[in-house]
Amino acid sequence: MPLRLAPLLRAHEFMKIERPPVVWDADTEDTRFVPLLGEMIAAALGKGTPLAELTLSAANVVVEPYADGEDATHQSPDPAEYVAVTVRGVADFGAEATWKASAPPPPGLLARLNERLEIAGARYAYLRRMPPEASFTVFLWRA
Repeated sequence: MPLRLAPLLRAHEFMKIERPPVVWDADTEDTRFVPLLGEMIAAALGKGTPLAELTLSAANVVVEPYADGEDATHQSPDPAEYVAVTVRGVADFGAEATWKASAPPPPGLLARLNERLEIAGARYAYLRRMPPEASFTVFLWRA
């Protein structure tokens, strides 16, 4: 059964929530994704950021096919429809990095969570630094 993100977001309203009016369901199950989400939140809390100051967001994302002659790289998700889930705040997730399913994980947090990302059915993930904030985003296929 697909993961319904709308109820999951409502269950996390102790955080700041951002979402489109209609958020797509994700091609995973709550028992596979919720442990990863917990790790994402724990990583943000690890440096003392209060939970209420973190933002949990979901977005519907369409990655278009690459133009002729343009190569897909480890730096971008494959063309498809996704649901992106992000934890953002004044946090330290480590160095900026990208993770892609079936590719060797980069060092740091994404390597440590490689198994959780795979179990959750993640297709792509990235860490970004936008001082003073940082973010951890995971792409899941749309159900």
